[in-house]
Amino acid sequence: MSFRTRLRFNINRLANFIRPAPKTTPLKIQDILASGEGLEIVDRFRDFYYSSGITDDLKWRGIPLIKNPCDLWTLAELIGRIRPGLIIETGTHYGGSAAYCADMANIFGLDCTVVTIDINPKFSYDPEKRKIVPLVGFSTDSRIVAKVEGIARHTRQKPIMVMLDSDHTEENVLKELMLYSPFVTRNSYLIVEDTNINGHPSFPSHGPGPWEAVDHFLKTNNDFVSDKECEKHLLTFNPSGWLKRIKGN
Repeated sequence: MSFRTRLRFNINRLANFIRPAPKTTPLKIQDILASGEGLEIVDRFRDFYYSSGITDDLKWRGIPLIKNPCDLWTLAELIGRIRPGLIIETGTHYGGSAAYCADMANIFGLDCTVVTIDINPKFSYDPEKRKIVPLVGFSTDSRIVAKVEGIARHTRQKPIMVMLDSDHTEENVLKELMLYSPFVTRNSYLIVEDTNINGHPSFPSHGPGPWEAVDHFLKTNNDFVSDKECEKHLLTFNPSGWLKRIKGN
């Protein structure tokens, strides 16, 4: 390489180092989902991921949980931002998501209790050691709701989050929405899991479920809005199911 060639090469390297990188404007989730082509791509991947069975192999500290990493990341961000004193979950299964929430709260240094409700919880660990309160029964049972109310009274004005992930029929989810939405504090979240089923875009043969319950709930309740920013990672099992409380409470 000649001296002149080397000089030109070094000048270009220096110019590239000094020259600011071109700025790119990231697409907003609302713009992606508003585009027919963008929504089709997102929905196809959501359905592929959900239907592939990958979620059956997801574990948190060895405990199975049926979620996806993007939703778990969003949940961690919400816990860090909202800083709840109480997280209420319907649908315990193996206790994986309850353990995840408790661990995230601990990482953020929060004094937070996790209440998880199921008719047949299958814990492989001692939930009480993780500040998890298990309630055995139907989430819509008035006795269970009364126990949750008693726990909520001791949160000392701290934010409360709710996650609904039990029986996915429209009737049950809508009843849960009516019973548990009052617990959610303003600017906190009511997360309705698996709104993607019944063809939104997955499991079209399921029948009316969480999506339809959310649609009915939002038409009759102005205290909540669907926060599309919670879908910014594109992969979510809860499309339109991240409900932020903007009024009341």
